[in-house]
Amino acid sequence: MLRMLKIGTHNGHFHADEVLACALLKIMPKYKSSEIVRTRDPKQLGECDIVVDVGGEYKPDNLRFDHHQKSFTHSVHSLDNKYKYVTKLSSAGLVYFHFGKEIISILQDTDINDPIVEVLFVKVYEKFIEEVDAIDNGISTHDTEGIRSTLTSADVSGPLTQTGTSRAMILI
Repeated sequence: MLRMLKIGTHNGHFHADEVLACALLKIMPKYKSSEIVRTRDPKQLGECDIVVDVGGEYKPDNLRFDHHQKSFTHSVHSLDNKYKYVTKLSSAGLVYFHFGKEIISILQDTDINDPIVEVLFVKVYEKFIEEVDAIDNGISTHDTEGIRSTLTSADVSGPLTQTGTSRAMILI
C-alpha cells in the first residue's frame, strides 16, 4: 500500500496564500489525497513531501516553498524574465509558478504544451494569483494596475482546523 503524501504548512492563523497553495496542489493527482500537516516543528516539516509558507527556505528542487526569509525577493519575472510580473511571490504564487501549467493542463484536460495552457497560465496569474501575492506581501491591490478581484472581501483568516481549512479551500 502506498504511503499518503503530506503537504506541510504552518499552524496558527491562516491566510489566503497557504490555503490557495494547498488547494492548487490538491488539484494534482499526486497530491489529491494528501494529508495537510499544520506545524512549525522542523522535524514534522522534514517528514512532509512538500512544504508551503513555512520552514524558512525556498528550494523548489526539494519541494520547499516559503517566502518569509529576509533574502527572498522573487517575482514571476525574476524566476522567468519572459513574464512581466514583478509582484513579490507568496507561497501561492510560488506553487503556481512551479505547478500552474500542469494544474491548468489537468483542469483543461489538455497537453501541457497546448498553447492555451500558456495563455491561461498568464491570465490566471494576472487576474487572480497576483492579488494573493500582493495581499500577503502587504502591497495595496487598489493602487496597483492590473491587480483587481473580489478576493480582498473574502475572509479566510482564522485558526487552523481541518474543517476551517477545508472551508477556506472551497472558498478560494
